[in-house]
Amino acid sequence: MSDADVTVEQVNAFAAAEVPFSRELGIRCEALAPDEAVVRWPFSARWTRPVDFVSGPLMMALADAALYFAVFTRGGIVPLAVTNELKTNFLRPAVGRRDLVARARILKRGRRVAFGVVDVHEDGAPDRLVAHATGSYVMPDRG
Repeated sequence: MSDADVTVEQVNAFAAAEVPFSRELGIRCEALAPDEAVVRWPFSARWTRPVDFVSGPLMMALADAALYFAVFTRGGIVPLAVTNELKTNFLRPAVGRRDLVARARILKRGRRVAFGVVDVHEDGAPDRLVAHATGSYVMPDRG
């Protein structure tokens, strides 16, 4: 078990109940550590462009979910944490008809803002990135 403030099961239960896009896309958290989350999207041709290229908006949603879940690893689930900024660089097409895996890391946490990076790769090819994202989340006021 991770020493994060939440478990994978808690994050997945929250996402299934409260994050409709995550549920609809099949995005699931696989691992957590302090300031880190690993998230999987199971390949589905439903979310591809012609010739089975995984769509850019799908990869952005996966990166956003991974960063959101990484925010939860310090202080627990924060439903009202919101994306402040997300920039995605698409490095090569995801064409292997394989699941995509995103690894998010929070690099800096302030009182209200967390900044992080996300690497997205096809399952089984962690050194062959298909996308890299940077982003920040804003935490709600505590009182």
